[in-house]
Amino acid sequence: MEAPRGGILSRLAEKALGWVVLGLLIALGVAIWQMGPDRRMAIWNATWRTAMWIAIAAAVPWITRFFVKRILEIGSNWAGVVLLAVLAVVDAVAGLVLLRGWPAGGWGWLAALAALALAGTYNYLVTEYLSEQTGG
Repeated sequence: MEAPRGGILSRLAEKALGWVVLGLLIALGVAIWQMGPDRRMAIWNATWRTAMWIAIAAAVPWITRFFVKRILEIGSNWAGVVLLAVLAVVDAVAGLVLLRGWPAGGWGWLAALAALALAGTYNYLVTEYLSEQTGG
């Protein structure tokens, strides 16, 4: 068995970071517990809607496996661009439906654009993987 790497300082930093994270989680739990029922329900709804959007954004690009071979037969990069654009629009529409409208405020827009950028990167990586699997 290989000995763990790092000295005593790395172990102390790891333990300190663990305690800080535990303290933040406890503080978050107490803050949610102290909130009123309306505010607490809003947080749970936002959490549920975000989890649903992540699940949808993660599942949608895998549907392209049924027709990625046909897109590869077209032989044009524009077909791939259109596919990625359609996937981005589906992610955006799903986000708008779950959000029940446009983001509010600068931070909301920044978070929405960052989430769409991450989803777009994920869409690209999945479609690239699927095209490699089908021989493209």
